[in-house]
Amino acid sequence: MGQTDPKPIDPATWVTQDDYPAEALNANESGTVVMRMAIDAKGAVTGCTIVQSSGSASLDTTSCNVMRERARFTPATDANGQPTTSTFQRRIQWSSPNDVASPLSPFAMVIRLTLGEKGAVLACETTGSGMNGESFHACQQKDGQYTGFANMGLSGFRPGILTLSNVFEVDGVPFRPAPARGATSDIPPYFTQIERLTVDATGKVSRCERRSSRRDTIEPCSYPVGYEPKPGQPARHATMTTSMAFQPKQ
Repeated sequence: MGQTDPKPIDPATWVTQDDYPAEALNANESGTVVMRMAIDAKGAVTGCTIVQSSGSASLDTTSCNVMRERARFTPATDANGQPTTSTFQRRIQWSSPNDVASPLSPFAMVIRLTLGEKGAVLACETTGSGMNGESFHACQQKDGQYTGFANMGLSGFRPGILTLSNVFEVDGVPFRPAPARGATSDIPPYFTQIERLTVDATGKVSRCERRSSRRDTIEPCSYPVGYEPKPGQPARHATMTTSMAFQPKQ
């Protein structure tokens, strides 16, 4: 009995990398945010105030949103041992995946979007595989909307299933494990794009050539992703194949 502080319940599940807002990813924003949460006598978060900004409005807003949605506590108690209101401070360090040099390894991913009228995304499913059994998540939501597809111009699509497939192959490096079932489009694509990359010893893409099913010519392209450097190793080569297919609702 007596006065106690609030105790977080399973705080490791409150924030995941999938919560990284699309706006911050596109702007390559990162930083640390400190919040002060107001907690009621039932252990629920009733308010959230930014004490230290990350420098990114979208990261700050997302931090408070996920705390309100997921953070739960064993409530604080007063001097008589009765549950009472309290506050709790939490720090979140957001590190953009774009800041980390990735190993040059193959992966495959397919995204299936269920579209409604005027291309509204009603459902999203992702399957894929990588060298070490990594999972890939492209179905991020914000306020009930799939934000990752806002710039795709889907308003012209009828109701149906839109399949997006990405397969990244590296010369001489096999898939381990093999691509998951459904990691390539099972619908004949109406659009395919192939990008062939040359990666130098510093991990930078020194050459990029692109060909698509809409043009017969090979064009130069830019590829902003950086990879782990391999000093003294000859140039490495990789191919990214992107396809898109649509199946109208019957």
